[in-house]
Amino acid sequence: MASPAKFEPSAVLEALAPALHHELHLDPRGSGAVGSREEAEYLLMLDHSGAESGPEWRAFLIEALVGFLVWQRQPFGEMSETDLEWFLGLVADAPSPALPALLFALVRELNDAPERLMVLALKHAEGRTL
Repeated sequence: MASPAKFEPSAVLEALAPALHHELHLDPRGSGAVGSREEAEYLLMLDHSGAESGPEWRAFLIEALVGFLVWQRQPFGEMSETDLEWFLGLVADAPSPALPALLFALVRELNDAPERLMVLALKHAEGRTL
């Protein structure tokens, strides 16, 4: 009996990305609207895996996630404690290529950025040049 094929996570993501992009209506050239945590998690997973990269991707990811976390819910310009907990749980120990820029964009866009978010942004900025 033959053993099952082993898949690399990045290969699986590459194979699934077109279908998931279509299913979630995500397009880096489109509006950047994210409508759910599942969609946001998918985008963060793509960034973390390296399946998507480059300046166009990074700009799309940041616009989509800042829009979802800061501007799609009321009160605008604020992040709820539950959204903050969820977001920090996803990214605190799993840095991705776009995470430093995403963290700074969130701090910049929020009316009153939570201290935990600012600390994480500074932590991920260490050793980076402008």
